[in-house]
This record gives sequence, C-alpha cells and structure tokens, in this order.
Amino acid sequence: MKLKLELQHTLSFLEPMNLEMIYLDISSEYLLTNKEDTIEDLERVLRELVKEKKVKVITQEKHRYWIKIYPRKSLLRKVKDYFSKR
Repeated sequence: MKLKLELQHTLSFLEPMNLEMIYLDISSEYLLTNKEDTIEDLERVLRELVKEKKVKVITQEKHRYWIKIYPRKSLLRKVKDYFSKR
C-alpha cells in the first residue's frame, strides 16, 4: 500500500516514465525505509494502477512507459462548476 501511494506521488501527468526513471524519482526516504521492495513489486503495483485506470501504459520501440491519467470530472461536478461561475 505504501508503494502504491509513493508511485502515485512519483508518476507525472505530463511525462511518460520508464521503470528506471520511476525508480530514480522515488523519494530517497521511502527507499531507505522500505528496503524490502523490489522491481517486481514495483511492476506489480504499476499493473494494479493500470487496472484501476489511474495510470496508462505506453509501449514505444519495445519499451514500456507509464503516465498518470488525469481524473475526469463527474457530471455532477461539471454542473456545480457551471452554476458557480454564473
């Protein structure tokens, strides 16, 4: 669960990141306190985030990149925003 939260903080909405970039961008404090986490754990959590549609996987030239998906607004939220601007 901690790794999932850390990945959600690490991944970007703007730039797709490969595994190496993700691993390098994870905070050093997290890595020092969670030494038991492996690359396999990282890949497993990334797959879970893709299934939850919070992250999108992009394949380019036999390399995989992950990018965070910007959450869509619900219809109710759009209606509230519309009337609050008037």
